[in-house]
Parts: sequence; structure tokens; C-alpha cells
Amino acid sequence: MKIVVSDPIFLPEEYRKRLEVLGNLTIFESMPSSIDEFISRVENADIVIVGRYGFSEKTFLATRNLKMISVWQTGYDYINIKAATEKGVIVSNVPEYAYDSVAEMVFALILNLARKVHLADVGLRNGNFDWRNYIGYQLMGKTIGIVGMGSIGTRVIQIAHGFNMNVIAYTHHPNDKAANNLGVTFVDLDTLLKESDIISLHVPLTPSSKKMIGTREFARMKKSAILINTARGQVIDEDALIKALREKQIGGAGLDVFEKEPLSLSSPLSEFENVALTPHVAFLSHESLEECTNVCVQNVEKFIEGKPQNVVNPEALASSRLP
Repeated sequence: MKIVVSDPIFLPEEYRKRLEVLGNLTIFESMPSSIDEFISRVENADIVIVGRYGFSEKTFLATRNLKMISVWQTGYDYINIKAATEKGVIVSNVPEYAYDSVAEMVFALILNLARKVHLADVGLRNGNFDWRNYIGYQLMGKTIGIVGMGSIGTRVIQIAHGFNMNVIAYTHHPNDKAANNLGVTFVDLDTLLKESDIISLHVPLTPSSKKMIGTREFARMKKSAILINTARGQVIDEDALIKALREKQIGGAGLDVFEKEPLSLSSPLSEFENVALTPHVAFLSHESLEECTNVCVQNVEKFIEGKPQNVVNPEALASSRLP
């Protein structure tokens, strides 16, 4: 069994050893420079562990023996699931991990923007100790709007209550029990956009959520509103966001994800003082890395046992080539 780690992931020695006993292991420590280089890495593999590099239809067509992909994260929108299923390739992900890490990062971005931490840091390093440049606002009493009520959105709600914030949420599946247990009021999206001081996005990337926050939505936000995105970059229409920032339609944004990654050095987003940018690292904590790698490797182990788990394309099971 040929197992390939196609691009960089967190893989300490203990996890390498678990993979080595399963087959012939090849590990690539750098991102491929092109799709052709990526194909050359995976074309003869039976199992691929993929980090962040996209697995396109072209790549699937080029593979010869591929049976299984273990995705080193929860999201798998960059994997062509249709092509995988047609080829009988099982795709497994790591569900329900890092929600504490991501939720905490949401508040790192919020506090950074609300209290102008990034500006104060740069100013102080340049000799500016004038407090009048760094006046921010407190979170207590502010309204935070949560878009999406999965594990991460739920954890953000719990933390928001610790700041004595008012919490409203938009979800396709509101229910009274969740409202009572979490102390949240469910509203429609337009109401959330209109009433929130801070808006935090926690939806997966689907055809319906792609660019769900665009020109129309920015026009409905408060001019002081802060938008936080730790979900997927394509949930926001980035051009519309840049326009809204330039025209001061909103108060700022905290972005961990982008329409195209890595973010271009020439992106206009880097021009705004009221925008905090991080390179898709909201999940990145020692605890979440350990959990993600453990489940990712376990997915491979279970597949080889003939008991695949965390499968995102169960339709492929009928035509898959289980060991």
C-alpha cells in the first residue's frame, strides 16, 4: 500500500510511525509549485493525505491506483467530490475538531479591532505613546450576530455571554430549545445584519452560501459594524467588501480566510487600518493540531481495516476498492 502525504501537515514522529506500519510512506514537506508537480506526487498512490492543496478532476483522472483520500481538516470544498465518487475514491475528513480554537480566534480578532491592538502595537514600536490615537470600545452590551449554528458558532455564543454581549443568530434550523439553552434570539439574516455591532460567519461553503455576504448585505449593516470571517473566504464577495471598506459602509473586518489563498501581497485588504488579517490559522493550536492529525491518521487505519469512517461521499462505498 503506497501512502502519500501530498503537502505539509502537522505530523510528529508518533503519527509517522503509525502510517509506516500500514504501507510504503512518502511525505512531502513543501507545497507543490504547480498542479503537474502535485500530480507527480500522487499519481501512483493508493492513499493520499492532503493538507490544503486542491484535488481537482484533472488530478483524479491522472491517478492510477487511488482508493482513499484523508483530508487533514474539516472542510473539503477544495476536493472535487464528484470526481472522487465517480472514480470510487473514498474521501474522509476530520469533523468536529478545533471549534474551541476557532471560536477563541474569533474573539482575538474582535478584541484586536475593538481595542485597536494592532495599531497600538505598531504605533508604540514607532515611538507613539499618545493614548488618544487608540480609543476603542468595550464588548459589554454590544450585539453580536452569529451566522451559522454548528459547533463553532455555538461556542462563539457561549464565549460572547462571558463578555455580557447580546446574542442573535441566523440559522436554517432555529428551534426554541437551542434558543433557551444558549440564551440566543434567532432572527432572519436581514435583521441580524441591521442590528449587529459584530457579525461572525460560521457556515460551510456550499452553492447557497457562496458570496452570501455581498453588496446588498453590506448596505444593511451598521456603519460601525465589524465583520469576522473564520469560515471560508468565498462566503464573502471580496470585491464588495473592499468597496464597503473604502466607502466606510462598515467599521472594519477581521479575516482569517480569503477568496483566493494565499492572499496576494497586492490585495487592497492590506491597505486598511481597520482590517485585521491572519493566514488561515484560526484552527492553529497545539491541541487542535494533535486532534486533527490523530483522526486523520485514524481515518487511514480504519480504511485499511475495511471499516472506513468520517466518509463525506458515502456514494463511493459501493464502487470503492476496500483493502
